[in-house]
Amino acid sequence: MTMWIEVTLHAHRSDDGAEDALHRVAAFAGAEPVRTRFTTREIPLKTPRWRLSIETLEGARTLCAVQKESVPMPGFTRYRTFARPAGEDLAASLIEFAHADDALAEPLANAHRDMAADSEAGREIERIERRVDAGGADILASLETSEGEPPILRLAAPALNGALDAVFGLAGEVIDAAPLFIAPDDEHASQAEPVHAAKLDLPRTATRREAFVAIAASVAGQWFGNAAASRAGLGDEHVHQLRVAQRRLKTLLKLFRDDIDDTWNARIAPDLKWFGDLLADARDWDVFTDRTLPAYAESDDDAARWQPVIAAADVKRRVARDNVHDALASKRHARLMLAFVEWLARFSSQEDESPMRFVSFAEKRIRKDYRRIARAPDLASLEAHERHRVRIHAKRLRYALEFFRSVTSRRTRTDTAKLLGELQTVLGEANDAAVAADRLAALPEATDYQRGFARAWGAASARKDAREGERLLRSMHRPRVKASI
Repeated sequence: MTMWIEVTLHAHRSDDGAEDALHRVAAFAGAEPVRTRFTTREIPLKTPRWRLSIETLEGARTLCAVQKESVPMPGFTRYRTFARPAGEDLAASLIEFAHADDALAEPLANAHRDMAADSEAGREIERIERRVDAGGADILASLETSEGEPPILRLAAPALNGALDAVFGLAGEVIDAAPLFIAPDDEHASQAEPVHAAKLDLPRTATRREAFVAIAASVAGQWFGNAAASRAGLGDEHVHQLRVAQRRLKTLLKLFRDDIDDTWNARIAPDLKWFGDLLADARDWDVFTDRTLPAYAESDDDAARWQPVIAAADVKRRVARDNVHDALASKRHARLMLAFVEWLARFSSQEDESPMRFVSFAEKRIRKDYRRIARAPDLASLEAHERHRVRIHAKRLRYALEFFRSVTSRRTRTDTAKLLGELQTVLGEANDAAVAADRLAALPEATDYQRGFARAWGAASARKDAREGERLLRSMHRPRVKASI
């Protein structure tokens, strides 16, 4: 059974002219398009990484099963396909299909019952297929459109030597020429709501490499999901969740620093810094404008005097958010997402020469990161920059516990993680106050009184938050990884 690899790209909108833009890609020149229109209906399956659908083309129905062979990641998959014509009795056809191949027996065991309970009518799809010769590989390029949805371009090829280079190389040419980008899977691509981090449930039998790939794919889901959702309108929560995704990614890179190679440092790290800096600036202006300045005004005996400053900060905030919006719509960001997925796809396909159980790795990393904060002196005795370092380590430990939650104790997942979140918040408020004082000092609309007010607020906040942070830190239990099996 042939293994396939596929890169999936989404158009920005249904009217972006993706089909016309593809003619500008050299590899598509002379490739004859084949147009079909069919209806597809998904049948729910309980087996992970399996999909089942019924496709109807000119009255003929076909059962299609897809088995994904790798950790799901946005925009890329390895898979095998199974297909069989369906008769009048779909339930009987599904039973026959399940017995047609040993690999289908378990995932399709009860599919005929699930089909009967499913009332979905199906989606009508128009598909334009081209056979493209790119980099010596035979690539099937399929542009699919359905009513109310942006077009999707699938670039698929048999997983032979050189196919990965060819598929990603062609995807890069397409992104440069057409309004297409990597997005999460079809289920989430059209949502406009902010996307939060998904809970990870890594199996205890996973290796260190498998854990890295699964965590990185989860980070990409949050990052790419918010990038896609924000196209309908970039809100402060989109900015916040994009920032969280970048912080989770930074933590992942710190935890698995030995896996980062020269390709990552040359192709991905510079653009990650560019994008991260824009997000940090926008998020800081959001906090400053929506939280800090209103808190100053509420505590002052003349709240009205703060309105000109709040208005000036809001202008700065909108400029910073526009910068993020422009970045998200840019070719640079589209290429960054593609480069991230390509690097991860290559990493996941490499042979693990010295596999390590991720449980052992998690235990070592959690113990090391906990010691960094537990051995800190009394937080009230530290300088501001030293407390900030403690906050950074607490944040990294909290994200590490989220990554490795499936192998930590119940108390670690609840009590310890909660205290770490509170510690991060408390120390973050002091840091926000310090950042706010600097931003206020740079605003021409601010008076000397207001600058002094912000400095005094920051000093008082630092003392209060240091005492509360110390209390939280010393009441925290050491994180524990459940005994290995």
